[in-house]
Amino acid sequence: MAKCKCRTNSRIVSNVVQSMNDSGCCKDVCINPICGDPNMLGAYAPAIYDEIGINLCTTFELEEDIGTTYPTVTSASVKAIDAAYEYGDGNVVIEAISGRPNCYRITLSNITVQFAMNLYDSADRLVDTIYPTAVYLPSSTTDPTYDEDTNPNSVELDIYAPYGLSYDMTGAEPTPVINFVGFNAAGNTATQGINLCCMAKLLNFDTDDSTVSIGVTLFLQSLYFAGYKLATSGKIDVPKGSIVAPEDTDCMRFVAGDLLNLAIKPLELGAPLYEERLKQECCGINSNGCNTCSPCNTCNTDDDTVVISGGCIAEAETANPATANVNSTSGEA
Repeated sequence: MAKCKCRTNSRIVSNVVQSMNDSGCCKDVCINPICGDPNMLGAYAPAIYDEIGINLCTTFELEEDIGTTYPTVTSASVKAIDAAYEYGDGNVVIEAISGRPNCYRITLSNITVQFAMNLYDSADRLVDTIYPTAVYLPSSTTDPTYDEDTNPNSVELDIYAPYGLSYDMTGAEPTPVINFVGFNAAGNTATQGINLCCMAKLLNFDTDDSTVSIGVTLFLQSLYFAGYKLATSGKIDVPKGSIVAPEDTDCMRFVAGDLLNLAIKPLELGAPLYEERLKQECCGINSNGCNTCSPCNTCNTDDDTVVISGGCIAEAETANPATANVNSTSGEA
């Protein structure tokens, strides 16, 4: 039988390609690409080497007169979409720590955060979206958002960044920068070096005074891209959409749905949960203030509250045993 020999020349190929053979013959992936899924996938991925965060909070007045401009608004939600800052004294300062070459000290100050604030009416319908801004870590104690405890002048954060920083190359000489990752087209991508992220939570919304209290979490992450070997189970299966509407019946939804699963959890009778106490009779929310899974001194169902032995309900239900929402043996409500 004739043997197939690999042609030898000065071409340079990877060790993986060079080691491939099929019945003693070389396989040229440049002509016939390999099909199938790998056992180990080489991926170029960002890895977080260190991170540290802080919580800040301030109260400020909105530019819009909510009561006049939006008389139907009763609630709101916020998302931080941008954070603007400059470098230098009174702003953001990046310093290498003397004698500790793998760590940097980051001073955060005078950061202007912009929010996307959704306004809703009493039926949770979106009325409008406004974009207020507030200064966190103001450099001056006379700034209206300054507070010694919840929004001080500045904070110093030490972060481990063994591969160094990213640099701005547009000036006369490279200058170190911190990249902001947020929800805007210009700043929604992580880069190598140190990244700053911001998350927001609306703590108070006064429609009469048009003021809000917003807490933010600022956190720094040192992040670097590198190649990794990842165990893989193959490519993802993209779900197929259907333009044919299925028959909308209870039986059809059940047949097309997930399998039943008796997912009732056994009690943990020891520390730390001590769930044997859940066997005590408890009440739902009623006029007597009985609203937790603990024994009640006085319980009644005169205020449309369903009393269920051995369980709790989070909200008052109509006192109708036929419609009470209790756990069935299938594990579903």
